[in-house]
Amino acid sequence: MGATDGHLYTVEVRPSRHDPGRFTWAIRDRGKLVRGSYRPYTSEHAARAVAEAEIERLIGPDGRPGGA
Repeated sequence: MGATDGHLYTVEVRPSRHDPGRFTWAIRDRGKLVRGSYRPYTSEHAARAVAEAEIERLIGPDGRPGGA
């Protein structure tokens, strides 16, 4: 099925609804929420970096879901 075993992860970074000037992230697989941030980040860039690191953790070093 491909390097991610059919997963099509997307990252959404949005302004926080509860903490103005900060950002939160969500990871989705074909539109379904997989993970989201519970804490706001000081910049859009910081939130995206954490979300992308989480995707790497989800996919794992061998390119398959579930990590190692």
